[in-house]
Amino acid sequence: MEHKPPARLGPGRYVALTTYEKDGSPVTARVWATKVGGLEYVVVDSHAGKVRRILNNPLVNVARCNHDGSTASDAVPARARILGPEFTRVTINWLQLSYGWLFRSLMKVERGKIEKKVVIAIKLSS
Repeated sequence: MEHKPPARLGPGRYVALTTYEKDGSPVTARVWATKVGGLEYVVVDSHAGKVRRILNNPLVNVARCNHDGSTASDAVPARARILGPEFTRVTINWLQLSYGWLFRSLMKVERGKIEKKVVIAIKLSS
């Protein structure tokens, strides 16, 4: 496997991921993302609301955003899916390569909770 840092979605560190409730109302969350092989990968808690919403409706919107969640680019339509637990550790490694010490320090706080994480794979619509 290649160990160079993967490319990110634009120059921002954060991505605004918009998922949709059953009634169609949008819910936007700021997440860390890394791009590998044409897909964006995000690691989240398995009990997070965005996981439930993606399982109900895989159509999402993605935009670059700032640390406060304000978008820095236009939203791009995409399709998301929840991956199995075998993808969690490798995706965390990719995120650590992309974001360096900042993400590693966050993961120290999360140590021991990796089995409670899932990976969201996001394919941008062309």
